[in-house]
Amino acid sequence: MLEFIRPLQSILQIKQVNTTDLVWRLHCRVTVCLLLFASLLLTARQYFGNPIDCVTGTGTVSVSTMNDFCWIMGTYISSNPDFVLESTDLVKISAKIGHIPESERSYQKYYQWVVFILALQACMFSLPNFLWKAWEAGRLQALCDGLTTPIVPEQWKLSRKKKLIAYLVLECPRLYKTYLVRYCFCMVLNFCIVLLNIFLVNVFFSGFWNNYHPAVKALLSFDFPSWNRYNSQVFPKLAKCDFHFVGPSGSKQNRDALCVLPLNVVNEKIFAFIWMWFLLLALVSSLNLLYYLMVLCSKNFRLWLLTSQLQPMRSAVVIRALQGQGIGKWFLLHQLCRNLNPIVSRDLVTGMSKANSNGRKAYHVPKGGEPDFYTDPEALDEMDV
Repeated sequence: MLEFIRPLQSILQIKQVNTTDLVWRLHCRVTVCLLLFASLLLTARQYFGNPIDCVTGTGTVSVSTMNDFCWIMGTYISSNPDFVLESTDLVKISAKIGHIPESERSYQKYYQWVVFILALQACMFSLPNFLWKAWEAGRLQALCDGLTTPIVPEQWKLSRKKKLIAYLVLECPRLYKTYLVRYCFCMVLNFCIVLLNIFLVNVFFSGFWNNYHPAVKALLSFDFPSWNRYNSQVFPKLAKCDFHFVGPSGSKQNRDALCVLPLNVVNEKIFAFIWMWFLLLALVSSLNLLYYLMVLCSKNFRLWLLTSQLQPMRSAVVIRALQGQGIGKWFLLHQLCRNLNPIVSRDLVTGMSKANSNGRKAYHVPKGGEPDFYTDPEALDEMDV
């Protein structure tokens, strides 16, 4: 089993610098790992055997041919979930094995697509994180490099502090705004992808959410006979298959088979969990969007969030540090303070506050050259950063 988890280790690695929040990581890391693990698990024949095994009896059609035909063309079951209660033409595992009229047949043709659908869903959940990484371009990682440790490094006091403050003070307002807008876009995209995946599963399984609701409800109430009956309508373990062919004399013949579907024992558990996980993820994502909407609309709330990370710093110092560039500057400082050493965070905000109160003359950029930070000695002494 370890070989299935090994390819997912890079996704599950804990990072020192996080550019996203917990809900985001539930989307791009936890959900992706769950979907990829389920996809890999369904391909493990050494654990579950052949995906289909049909009983044909005696005849001219071989078992291997019947298995391949029924796997490709699909099997069918009775579409009536209550036949168990009124029919004697059944077995105890909720499969009708007698004659099923054409109007009552529910064809099962999704077997070979389940693995690909799970992999596609994993790719969809990875898309917002891929876009954010491309847009963010490792900026936060570079700013926090070496400053996340519990002990403040020596280079922070010597030179790193001045350069980081200079970078944040000189950075153009467009960058701050773009950083926040792109983050919010990816966050909304995460929520939309959850809704899209709920719709995709519903289409793929022909009304999955409506049909599976009674099964999950029965499972949560420990009503296992009802769970087995309703669940078998979506993931049957036994199904029928008809193979039509022409006999030696040229007449049309039919060979029916009873097919065992071992993978559905795993599919029912996977999608029962996905059913609840997607609904929970949609709920948590919607609450997270409301939280960020409140953050965007309330200046006082934003100030409280940042000040609470910089205790015991006074709010007046934080207000001076946030002057200019609007909410985008707050967001980048908030991201930095979540990852930096607390002492480094307070030094950084204090230095930005002094820079804003004294103006930007301490930061001189030579014409046509690279920024020459703190080339004005008098301004540097005045700021005392």
